Amino acid sequence: MNESSGAPVSTSHPEVLAREAIDSFHQGNVQKALDQALLLIHITDFEAEMSHLVGACFHQLTSYEEALPFLRRAIISNPLESAYLNTYGVVLRKAALFEQSSRSYEKAIALDPKFSDAFYNRGNVLVELKRKDQAADNFRRCLELNPTHNNAHHNLANIYRDRKKIDLALEHYQRSDECQHFNPDMHCNWGLALQLKEHWSRAIDRFEVAINQKSDHAPSYVNLGGALAVQERFTEACASFRRGVELDSNCLDAKFNLGLTLLTIGQLEEGWKFYETRLSLPKKVITPFPDIPVWDGCLDLDSPLLVWAEQGYGDNIQFVRYIPILIEMGINVVLSTRKPLISLFQKCLMPSAPPIIEHRRQDLQGFSHHIPLLSLPRVLNTSMSTIPRMPGYLKPPVDIPDKLRLKRQPFALNIGLVWASGADNKDMYEDKSMKLDSLMPMFDNWRNERLLVIHSLQVGVDSEDVNPWLNQWGVVDWSHSLESFYDTAVVVKQLDLVISVDTAVAHIAGAMDVPVWLMLQHNADFRWLRGRDDSPWYNSMTLFRQKALGDWDSVVLKISNRLKQLLG
Repeated sequence: MNESSGAPVSTSHPEVLAREAIDSFHQGNVQKALDQALLLIHITDFEAEMSHLVGACFHQLTSYEEALPFLRRAIISNPLESAYLNTYGVVLRKAALFEQSSRSYEKAIALDPKFSDAFYNRGNVLVELKRKDQAADNFRRCLELNPTHNNAHHNLANIYRDRKKIDLALEHYQRSDECQHFNPDMHCNWGLALQLKEHWSRAIDRFEVAINQKSDHAPSYVNLGGALAVQERFTEACASFRRGVELDSNCLDAKFNLGLTLLTIGQLEEGWKFYETRLSLPKKVITPFPDIPVWDGCLDLDSPLLVWAEQGYGDNIQFVRYIPILIEMGINVVLSTRKPLISLFQKCLMPSAPPIIEHRRQDLQGFSHHIPLLSLPRVLNTSMSTIPRMPGYLKPPVDIPDKLRLKRQPFALNIGLVWASGADNKDMYEDKSMKLDSLMPMFDNWRNERLLVIHSLQVGVDSEDVNPWLNQWGVVDWSHSLESFYDTAVVVKQLDLVISVDTAVAHIAGAMDVPVWLMLQHNADFRWLRGRDDSPWYNSMTLFRQKALGDWDSVVLKISNRLKQLLG
C-alpha cells in the first residue's frame, strides 16, 4: 500500500501503474502522470524512475523549484543514469542556475559520451553563460552523434550568424530545415542571417514562412517590416510593424521602427509618437532624467525647461530651430548640447540664444522640467504642413578671422566638399561615405579652367584623402583650421555651394541658407523622406539620391550634369 492525498491506494501491480504513468506523460496527460508517479515513488524498485518522472512532470508544468528535489532524489537513487542528470540540467537551466546546469550535463556526458541531447542541452546553457565558442563545440559534437538534430543545426547557425560567419550560418539553417521544416523561430533567424547578406527578398520569404507556420509569431512580423522598409514597400512595412506591436505590445523595437517608417513616408504626427520609444532603448538614447517625466507642452512652468541634446551633431543642428519657438512661447529655456556645437549655437542661433550648457550628466542636475531635443516636434504637433522651415535660423558669422578667410579667385565658384561621415559609427559610416577618388575627377576640367575651387571641409581620418590633390590648383584643405562647428560655419558662409554626404556640415549650410547639394545613400535617414529632390527642412538644399545602396556613380553623374548647367 502507498498513500497519496491521504487516501489508501492499491499498488499490487506497481509495474503496470508505472507503465501507465510513463504512457500518460508521453501522451501529454501530465497531471495524470504526476498523480500516478507519486503513488509509486516510495516503492524502492521504482523510486528512481518515478522520482525522475515526477520531476519531469513538474518541469512540464513550469514548477521548476518543485521539480528539483525529485530529480535530486532520482539521481541519488541511481547516480549512473545519464538521463536523470540530463533532465536535472534542463530544469536547472529553466531555474536560471546556469553553472549548475552545465555541470549536470558534464556528468551526464561523462557517463554516456554518445548522449547527443546532453551535448545539445549543454550548448544551450553555455549560450546563456555567453561562452559561445564552447557552445558551438557542443552543438558540433551533438551533430557528429546525430546529424539530423534540427535544433542543434539551428542553434549552431545562430552562433555562426552572431560571429558574422554568414555562409556557415546559412548552411546550417538549410540543414535544420531539411531535418524539420516546421520551426517558425528557425525560419525567423534564417531571415535575419539573409538580411546580413542583404538578400532582402529571400529574407522576406523566410519571415513569411515563419508567419504561415505561426500566425502570431511577433518577431517575424517585426523583422518582415524591417526588410519591407529596406525595399521601400513602406505601406506593407507599416502594416507588418503594427501587427508586431499588436502581438507584443512590449516590443519597443517594433514601435521604434514603425515610428521611423511613418516619419520616412511623411506621416509625421503619428510617427513622432512612436519615435518617442527611442527613450526606452538605451542603445538609441540614454535619458539623464530616468525618474522625471518628459515635458508635455504645459506652459505653466515654475522653473526653467532643460532641452537636452541627443544623437548626432546633425540632429542637434536640424532641431535646434525649435528653441526660438519655445522662447517665443514665453518659456524659460536652457539648452544642453555637445561641446563642439556650443559656440555655433551661442553666436549664430536666431534671433538670440538661450543659456547653453555642455551636455554632461554632472551639469544637468537640479532641473525639474526637461525634454530631449528631438521630442519637440511631437510636443509641438509638427506635420508636413507645419515644419518650421525658418531659412537662416543660424545667422552668418560676422567676424571672420584671417585664418578662416577665403582667398577668392576671380570668376571661380567656391565649393565646399565633404565625402565621409563620422567614422565612430561604423555601419552608418560605410553607408553614408564615399571614396574621394570617385568624386574629384569630376572637377578636374573646371579647376584647370580656373572656374571653380574645391574647399575640403572634411575632418577626421578621412581628411587626409585630399592630400594627393593639394599640389594642384584649386584645392584648399581646411581640416587643420576647423576647431569647432562655428569655425566650419565661418568658412561655409563664404562659399557659393556646399556638396556633402549626410553630415553635420550639410545641416550647417542648410541652417544658414547656403546652397547645399546633399549626396544621399539609398537607405537615407527618415528626415530626407523618399521620392523627392528637395527637403521640407531646408530651403537651400537639393538632394541627390543613390539608385541602389552603394551606387555613388549615379550620384556623381547627376551632380556633374548639374554643374555643367552652371559652368558649361
